[in-house]
Amino acid sequence: MMFSDFTIFMVFLCVSHHAYASESAKGTMNCAEYRSCTKCANETLCSWSLEHQNCVQPEELWGNMMVHVETDCPQFTVAKLSWLKDASYTYTLTVSNDKKDFMAYLRRVTIACSLQTGYLKGRVDQNDIKCDGIRRTQADFMLNKQMIFFYYVKFNNNSVILRLDNDSDYYVPHYNHECGVTRDDDCMTCAWTADGYINYFKRCSSANRCSGLYQFYDRRYAQNFTTTSTATAPVPLQCANASVQSVEPVSAPWTGGTVVRITVKNHRILNEKKSVVVTVAGRGCIGPKSVDNDTIACTISPRSPPREDPKAVSDVARLAEGSIVVEYGPWQKFSIVSTFAFKLVNPLLTDVSPTCGPLSGGTPLTIAGEYLDTGTAVRVVVGNDTTCTAVVRSPDRISCLTGAVETPTDGVVRVVFDGGLSAQAANRQSFAYTGNPVLDASQPFAGIVSGGTAIPVRGRHFSCARNTTMVVYLHNGTVHRTGCQIHNDTFMVCRSPTLSVDDLPTRHDTIAAENDDAEATLLGTLKFELDVAYDGGSIAKPRPGHGDPMPRYHLYADPVLDDFAMDGLAITVIGRNLEWGYAQHQGDDIVVRLLVNVNDNLAFSTKCDVTSVDWHRIVCVPKSAVNLDTVSAVDATFGLSFRRVVHRNPARPVDDSQHPWTDGRTTVVVAVFAALLLCCACLVQLYGRKIRNRYNCGTPLFELQTPE
Repeated sequence: MMFSDFTIFMVFLCVSHHAYASESAKGTMNCAEYRSCTKCANETLCSWSLEHQNCVQPEELWGNMMVHVETDCPQFTVAKLSWLKDASYTYTLTVSNDKKDFMAYLRRVTIACSLQTGYLKGRVDQNDIKCDGIRRTQADFMLNKQMIFFYYVKFNNNSVILRLDNDSDYYVPHYNHECGVTRDDDCMTCAWTADGYINYFKRCSSANRCSGLYQFYDRRYAQNFTTTSTATAPVPLQCANASVQSVEPVSAPWTGGTVVRITVKNHRILNEKKSVVVTVAGRGCIGPKSVDNDTIACTISPRSPPREDPKAVSDVARLAEGSIVVEYGPWQKFSIVSTFAFKLVNPLLTDVSPTCGPLSGGTPLTIAGEYLDTGTAVRVVVGNDTTCTAVVRSPDRISCLTGAVETPTDGVVRVVFDGGLSAQAANRQSFAYTGNPVLDASQPFAGIVSGGTAIPVRGRHFSCARNTTMVVYLHNGTVHRTGCQIHNDTFMVCRSPTLSVDDLPTRHDTIAAENDDAEATLLGTLKFELDVAYDGGSIAKPRPGHGDPMPRYHLYADPVLDDFAMDGLAITVIGRNLEWGYAQHQGDDIVVRLLVNVNDNLAFSTKCDVTSVDWHRIVCVPKSAVNLDTVSAVDATFGLSFRRVVHRNPARPVDDSQHPWTDGRTTVVVAVFAALLLCCACLVQLYGRKIRNRYNCGTPLFELQTPE
């Protein structure tokens, strides 16, 4: 049984090792490049050896003090106190989160401290690693009131360097006098590891109360901490405390001339007693100056044409992309490089809409394209010098409002960026200024209470109008707006608004229906305007010299449908107010459909084409063959809103052979027959009168003579 357990345990190890080895064989992870516990253990395929202070892959595991997850790494805190002249200083590391008993291990080995140029003995004191004290005199502070020294700890006979998570913890500042907790005010510190080197940079402004204006830079090999010679090239700072945080705008025309504003963290400290040189996407930025504590403003220089081939300027790639570099100099140079790219682009226009608008301006013009948000300033020009005021700008769109002109004109639309580069569409798209909309005078404008009926409008210059609306004002101040559809330059159709009878004046007028004794109900006459505004506030007026500035709006009662009749060929819908308040000739403004009874439910059968309309009749002919015996109802729609269904009266049979009085032609025949009967009666009466006159008893037909 014991052998079996041991066998299973061995198999488990072999499988695990093989899994790690296969991952390692991929060669995708180089653990040795991580030089601190937290950075190493943060990688899944790497582990940190506390004993050897290096990062290894699983197949290299040895010893018991291995850290596999970041949360098991011990934490080190350096006490960075002021080191006063003639006072002893002890370099101390406080250790916490010691889950692997690393401090117990250090108690069993030798510890040494490297303090700048010499070595001192170290020891473990509870949770601290302490180095023996060292005393320095005023001579150590002859150059500056602040001095920064590089310290680190070795153990195990000086063979292993204790690695800290934060590179700045190796550097400890000292002062020649007590500064208190505000000793680092008006200072910035930057520490980073790159290309196998540890780098440390610190700069304080003249406002710092401990050292005044001060700058320090140190660079050494990360492997053994030996120093290297300081390069003459600008030191590229790589930390959050000294970084390019943003730029406005994020792109500019390739021709230059754009003013950019660059935000640099701690620019006030970095800039003091320094000159500044800015490069944007490889192009120089002229005249950099500080706008505030964190902002630099400069102008991108224009591109210089090659002397040997000036024509080549038009052929060069007009898209460049690169970092923003801010260099501080001239002595002890350092630079900051942005982590994001800036673009020098060539804006492109692809479309302009609409293509026309009124002389009064105010037309919303939309320009589509690429890189349209580049630069800081933009101007849209129509023709030679008419400005279209930009209101919205995005990478692919510019929206602006056209300015006013005095006479009709047509001009190419151009966009000028930062007062320099001028772009226009490849097909030279233009915008035409046309006359303002004008209405024909003496037009009838009318509708019904339910609204939705067509109102024809005639005039001029309609074709460029946008968002055209009809406006009706009630006596109580209420305003009703409805939309209009433009058909061509001289004709549009508006829809009547939905109103309430309660909102109208109490006085109702009447108008005699043509060729009929009935009267149509005119509910009221309202103030009316037609807003042909091109998305703006221009109101169309009638043509000059043609009467009233704007006609009134007549409101009629809704149609009333009572009944319908059929004669075998046509359907006659009977009612009242059937021809007032809408335009019957506007195509589908009256739609009649026949309904049939299918399984006790009404369903559409066919459309009935309207042939004539008067005050109390609508006559229509079915568009397709339909059995009129099955027609149960008629569905009539007026405009978009008003709809009524008229059901067949059961007392009125559909078959006109049984009920000829419902047939229009039969009525004519009966009338003719009655007239003939009347004529016959008159002839009979006339003939009877002649007979009576001939045999009148008052006048003897003959005289009887008596003999003498």
